[in-house]
Amino acid sequence: MTAAASKNKGTSVIVGIWAAALLVVFVSFRSTDLLSLPKLLGHLGNGSLFGSAFLDSLVGAVAAGIIFAAWFGLGSIVSLFLRVERRDGDSHILELARTVGVGAVIWSIVWFFLSLAGLYSTAAAIATTIIGIVCCVPGVARLRSARGESRTPESVSGTDRVVSGLILFALAIAFFAALAPPIAKDTLLYHFALPKAFIAQHGNAFVEGNIASYLALGGEMHFVWAMLLGGVYSVRAGEAAAGAVAFLFLPLLLAVVFGWARELQVSRRWSLVAVLLVASIPTVFHSASSGYTDVALAFYATLAVYSVTRWLNGSEAKHLAYVSIFLGGALAIKLTTIFLIAALALVILLRVRQESSAGKRVSAAVLAFVLAGVLASPWYLRTWTATGSPLFPFYMSIWKGEAPGWDVERSNLFQMMNAQYGGVDRAPINYIWAPVRLSLAAQPEDANLYDGVLGAAFLIGLPLLWFGIRRGNNPAITMLAGISVIYFLFWLFSSEQIRYLLPIVPLLAVAIAASADGSEEKSSERAWYYLLAFACVLGIGTSLAWFALRSPLSVVLGGESRDAYLARQLDYYPYYTILNTNTPADAKVWLINMRRDSYNLDRPYFSDYLFEDWTLRKMLWESSSVDELRAKAKSLGVSYVLTRHDFLFDYDRSTLVDDKKPRSENEAKLRIAKEFILDKANTIQADEKFSLIKVL
Repeated sequence: MTAAASKNKGTSVIVGIWAAALLVVFVSFRSTDLLSLPKLLGHLGNGSLFGSAFLDSLVGAVAAGIIFAAWFGLGSIVSLFLRVERRDGDSHILELARTVGVGAVIWSIVWFFLSLAGLYSTAAAIATTIIGIVCCVPGVARLRSARGESRTPESVSGTDRVVSGLILFALAIAFFAALAPPIAKDTLLYHFALPKAFIAQHGNAFVEGNIASYLALGGEMHFVWAMLLGGVYSVRAGEAAAGAVAFLFLPLLLAVVFGWARELQVSRRWSLVAVLLVASIPTVFHSASSGYTDVALAFYATLAVYSVTRWLNGSEAKHLAYVSIFLGGALAIKLTTIFLIAALALVILLRVRQESSAGKRVSAAVLAFVLAGVLASPWYLRTWTATGSPLFPFYMSIWKGEAPGWDVERSNLFQMMNAQYGGVDRAPINYIWAPVRLSLAAQPEDANLYDGVLGAAFLIGLPLLWFGIRRGNNPAITMLAGISVIYFLFWLFSSEQIRYLLPIVPLLAVAIAASADGSEEKSSERAWYYLLAFACVLGIGTSLAWFALRSPLSVVLGGESRDAYLARQLDYYPYYTILNTNTPADAKVWLINMRRDSYNLDRPYFSDYLFEDWTLRKMLWESSSVDELRAKAKSLGVSYVLTRHDFLFDYDRSTLVDDKKPRSENEAKLRIAKEFILDKANTIQADEKFSLIKVL
């Protein structure tokens, strides 16, 4: 055995040990999902699968597809004015995704301004759809010409087919879950709840009590469109259409990852692995299938970074126009896009600092960032005008704002709540171990553990990325890694919510694939390939377990009713059914600790945002008796009170307890609260967790 062969074998062994250790740790933390997968799959197809309600899901999927075509159509028109130089190695699939992305951003802006005219209506949805479809003509012509420009594809191996099959499987389960009625907390809180309210009021005016209506809601504009378009057939079809539209950003994101890798001369084999790395992340599945906008944010962010790299490599100014469009689209979804802008600004400064035209280049980049802010500005100006702060409801101790149901104290508590992601212990060791924890030990619905999980694949690929940077034969690897590290550091010292990391995941996937494909050690390259693929299989297995926990097949295919599905998934839903069917249409309900789910409630309501027993606590401490508390409740104009109370009367857990007061006084207040919430004389329905009472 030659020295080189011996070295390669030793490298492969080290790689195997490193990956095996990580995979064992990852699996050990997945007792409730991956290790329970056989049991979960056993309940996946219980009951009747097919029924007539399948048409609602089908119509919703078709409506989402039509909106996708409208995105492509408007994007094609705009792209005619932003034609950039095409190189021999350019990816047509990436060009298509970019065109669709441009259309999605511009349509989101259009739907913002339709609100100003009170045009959130079925007629507007149909009209905008027709316009978008008509605009497809130049785009279709471009697709035909692109067919003749395509490179001769590489031969497809059996392994490539397996990887492609895994990607398609990950997309399939996310798509089916997206068509089901929403059950994720933030979706019921605002992603779907606000579009439903906007449609009812024919515009995006602020929704009373829902502080999320003051946020930038560029992604939710597409949900308004989808609900209106699908709603032509039925409300359920509109709901399914909105879920499918949220999902559509995932295949678009994967298309960008594949195309970008191919443009960097990465082989088809490793380009597919880059796609698989993203598709296999359980948190990506959850976001794409739950009506969240984080995948859309990642899609825009990835295209923005891609456009920056094209501009830096070629100096063609039109790429900066794409930077503005996509950063504007991202800013219209989340303010955390500022982290990405800061990372891009720093990388640009480092890259052009020694160029003779550095000043002009930096000025051009700054102009692109400013234009991005202009594109997103309608949302922030809307909030600024109404509250006095464009950052509302955040950072009110720095920039004061005002709106009913919110104040500086709650804003500070909100920041403290966000700071709890990743754990409250901010010791240096926890920052160092953060990549390991969020990849292996993270858990959904647990703020201390990042509320999701990344999977072991990226951690396995980090040494590979390091080797690629050290070789220095592909500058793109270093740039993508640098942007990712800067963004990660911003994330690490803010809110460590794992979904906020998704914008850099595609960058790392492309960089890892490029690093592996550039390796000269073929035996170790094969080891990396199979280990990364296996880690992705475990990630998809975790996503499948989450899919099985929802068990959405029967409701999507029509065999189970929407009400039955939601009653199975949301333990409080039967109480909503009582309110929706057995109370007067104008009866107002006070929701206390009900996840502020206004989406499934068809009655007027009062509920505190996020801190859902805030008003109860305030009234309780201002009341000396239960009768006084009842009078205060009645002053809210409510006829019913629905409360989750299973922890409210536990002295050690109750949020009603004031630690500054003596125990005797706290216990007296808890007795008053219990007598009010568990009022036997006026109870409509109650159990060990919930109570619904009538206020007389």
